Amino acid sequence: MTDDDPKTPPAPRHARLPDFTSALALAVSIFALAIGAWQTRLMQSQARASVWPHLEVGYTYNSNVDENGFIWRIDNNGVGPARIESVALTLDGKPMKSWPAVLMALGFHGEMRVSTTSLAGEVIPPSLNRETAIETIRVNQRDAAALFKAAVPRFRMDVCYCSVYDDCWVAHWQKTKVDPVATCNADAAAEFEG
Repeated sequence: MTDDDPKTPPAPRHARLPDFTSALALAVSIFALAIGAWQTRLMQSQARASVWPHLEVGYTYNSNVDENGFIWRIDNNGVGPARIESVALTLDGKPMKSWPAVLMALGFHGEMRVSTTSLAGEVIPPSLNRETAIETIRVNQRDAAALFKAAVPRFRMDVCYCSVYDDCWVAHWQKTKVDPVATCNADAAAEFEG
């Protein structure tokens, strides 16, 4: 008898059981693989969230004393370190390259009591119950601090920073919301040197 012969008897049902068992094992394996991939993505998301930095750019102002009159601060209120990649600062829409350029644009000439900090390349640790803010500029003269305070609406600062997983965001002057970005591509011509 040949396979094409219509008189060939059908295969017994117990002979199909190994095929069914193999197909079931394959389906269970695929399901387990899908669950494993989903769990891996969930764990990666949790790991990224556990080191999420959140920068805020703001200031403090004290009109009553000569010391610490105006302080421009950058705080990391997240739970992970923030690596600052680039900083852009404008005054009245004009890019500023450094704090001395800002002081000149505001009309300061001569000697001033200020302290400044460069930002690009800095890593700001998370606050986590300790003071970790960076003071980018501290103006210690009352009249100069008042001039800085009056110019607050004229400033715009964008700080692009990344987490340890290279997830990146842009923090904006006087705004609590940050914008996610793929990478920190700074325009070298507009970057603020501090």
